Amino acid sequence: MRSRSGYRTAIPSITSNKAQTKQVSFKDGVNTYKANDDLKPTELAAAIDARMVRIGRYKTRRGADRYSVPLGEAVNVQNASTTGASVVTISGTRAVAQRLTVASTARLTKVEVNIRSTSTSSGTVLVEVRKDNSGAPGDLIARSSIRSADITSSLAYKACYFISAPTLTVSDVVWVVVKGQSQTAGSYEVATTTAATTALLSVDTGVTWSSTVYSANVKLYTSTDGAVKGVTRAYRPNTQKVTVMFAGDSAYTVDESTGATTSIKSGMSSSATHYRARMVQDAIYWVNGFDKPYKYDFTTVTQVTASPYVPSLIEEHKGMLFFVDAADKTRLYYTNFAEYGVFTSTDFIYVPAPKSYDSLTALAKLNGVLFIFANRNKFQLLGSDNATFSLDESPSQRGTFTQESVVYDANFIYHADEEGVHKFNGTDDRNLAEVFLEDYLAIPDKSTIQLEVFNNRLYIFHAQAGSADNNRCFVYNLLLEKYEGLDTNTYIGRTFSRYAQDNVFIQGSNRVAALYYGELETNDYHNLGDQLQFELRTAYNHFDTTGQRKRIPKWRPVFASAGADYNVEVGYAIDLQTNATWQNIALGGSGVRFNTGVTFNSGAVFGGVGTIEPTSLTIPGSFKRVQRRYRHIAAREPVEFDSEQLTIEAQRLI
Repeated sequence: MRSRSGYRTAIPSITSNKAQTKQVSFKDGVNTYKANDDLKPTELAAAIDARMVRIGRYKTRRGADRYSVPLGEAVNVQNASTTGASVVTISGTRAVAQRLTVASTARLTKVEVNIRSTSTSSGTVLVEVRKDNSGAPGDLIARSSIRSADITSSLAYKACYFISAPTLTVSDVVWVVVKGQSQTAGSYEVATTTAATTALLSVDTGVTWSSTVYSANVKLYTSTDGAVKGVTRAYRPNTQKVTVMFAGDSAYTVDESTGATTSIKSGMSSSATHYRARMVQDAIYWVNGFDKPYKYDFTTVTQVTASPYVPSLIEEHKGMLFFVDAADKTRLYYTNFAEYGVFTSTDFIYVPAPKSYDSLTALAKLNGVLFIFANRNKFQLLGSDNATFSLDESPSQRGTFTQESVVYDANFIYHADEEGVHKFNGTDDRNLAEVFLEDYLAIPDKSTIQLEVFNNRLYIFHAQAGSADNNRCFVYNLLLEKYEGLDTNTYIGRTFSRYAQDNVFIQGSNRVAALYYGELETNDYHNLGDQLQFELRTAYNHFDTTGQRKRIPKWRPVFASAGADYNVEVGYAIDLQTNATWQNIALGGSGVRFNTGVTFNSGAVFGGVGTIEPTSLTIPGSFKRVQRRYRHIAAREPVEFDSEQLTIEAQRLI
């Protein structure tokens, strides 16, 4: 018998690599509540200022556009002299800063710059208002932008607006900085004057500043401090559309073309903080908790003096208007059928009982039932008139904060409480905030929450810790039943959309009396001119091998190509590290593009590609978990992210 000890045999390696290629699409939206290792590869850990335009495909969201002119908007301070008129060139690397001293304390809402285009002009112009730092621009106060197409070859004052509307204090020194948004932008010319020498020039994007012998032509506008207290929009039988805004002690209509406001009623209680309105029988009725109801028939405003009480809530139901008494917050009373200014002394119900500790906070209706919310409970009113009304507790016992924290459509009521945001079908509640519950519970004052439904999405406007005003918004996709992400810089206190018949999303500022359009199809990806902070973050993925180290030699994110030349930042962070390593990927290209009106066989050469798939990306080294990040902070430069392709090499567990 022959020994086999002399034969050569291969010894298997205990650290061999096993490569696999993964195509990852984030079809399951965002989940910020799961532990990192429990997140599915198809879930994102964060999506900021982004919308799912297709299942799993994220794009920069559309922001706000100006609808109404803010109340009291006027020039606060300006430099408009034409003495020694000339121009200074600005670009992606060159910036001009004009020093101004605030004339009166008010809210910043607009800046105008005297500017013109040149033969090389391209890209967005940024306009920043900054604090003074030892005679030079310092910390950012607010930012906006001017669209390239709005700037002509002749000098003219071009406006930009500020959604954050920060307060400027009398005698404060501020700087208006004008520059190109990126280094790829062409040059523009800003008008100057030698009447003063208070402008500074930077040739390194604002890192350092040098003195000049001129000043720049800019105008700074401010508006009256004070939030929108309510907004409604009427769709009249004659097809007229009328928007009514409530601010201060007055009600205003808004001109659809110019945004100018006209007072239709003044002298109401200045103590009111909320105005609620409903339209019935071609008239708007509103309440504020301090005055008896008002009626606007689109000609005059009259007070419903027959109301036996002063109401804080209003709802139309079964041909009647229902009100909640502001003094006795458990008393629900109502008008006669189809007679909205007529009351019978016996037509009221105590919910749930007189002088109950749990005050009524909101009214909503669903499937022929009026639901009456208290802070900790809700009730249902069945029946059609005084003879058949029957009051009972709702099957689900969750309440809400205010009328603004409730919104309903034809199929569901959505309402917020201390534990989440609930989808109510008339019988059961489901907490939609489960996937971002930790973030929701961290809201310090949930009583400021404003809910709205628009375009199959639920918007949850709220104030983050440290902010006195709403400034962020959770966005939940009702159609896909996914948490889509977080919107930033949303200074919104009142909204109107749920009854809209022309697909408008009206948003009321919580800092000045001004209305905005939200997410218009014509919005070119800016937030009232401000930059949007698009960012996606994956989990720190372990790819089902938590204990094994791995490499990713090939990393190919897939983007839709852009219609202009700009970059997106792509980055990675390993093993739960906070800081990421970043690099830029160009999204633009040259040549004519699809969907721009150019026809085939016209002689035009089509340029660029439908998608960008960088082949040079890799994530060096080895690690157990890795997060990928994608971001682009800009105005009018959308990013559309499709998916990722990853080649993963995992070592054997040793």
